[in-house]
Amino acid sequence: MSRDPAGRRRRRAAISLARFLKSRDGLAAVEFAFIAPIMVLLFFGVLEGSSAYSASRKALLAANTLADLVAQETSITKESLDDLFVGMEDVISAGDADVAFRVVSVVLDPDTDEVKVHWSRDSDGGTPYAAGAVYDGDVDPALLDDASSLIIAETSYDYASPISQKVIGAFMMEKTATRWPRMSSKVQYCVSAGSCTS
Repeated sequence: MSRDPAGRRRRRAAISLARFLKSRDGLAAVEFAFIAPIMVLLFFGVLEGSSAYSASRKALLAANTLADLVAQETSITKESLDDLFVGMEDVISAGDADVAFRVVSVVLDPDTDEVKVHWSRDSDGGTPYAAGAVYDGDVDPALLDDASSLIIAETSYDYASPISQKVIGAFMMEKTATRWPRMSSKVQYCVSAGSCTS
């Protein structure tokens, strides 16, 4: 009886290799190891995207609401604007984020056909645009005539979610809304009673 140890080893190796190639044990674990990181990234991407979209919609809602409320007045005081700015912060619900609001009344200069600032006010109490300066925003002069004005509300919001703050940091969301005055051709800005723009 002859024994061939080398042949036996080759057969065993071939059988072991065939078993290994046919085996499906652990395949699901390997596939999961490849797919899990992608699924986790997709999950957090959807969370982050929906949160950013919601913040963008709130910023736009605040700009539209602010422009609409100012456009309903014939004149507006500094105190009334300050109250509106506080209310718009509640609309955005920004928490500790930096939020800034600007309201601008623009008119058409009949001599140059340029859109110029009638008056402006921001939530910090300043005048972001000088009266009489050319307004650098996107306003079509065809929307105005010599006697009318437009109310423009601008919202700036430093958005940062817990995830984006760690990855890319805060980023600025800026929204603008435009309205025609409803009760008069122009909304006047009054620093105090009897001291209004013309």
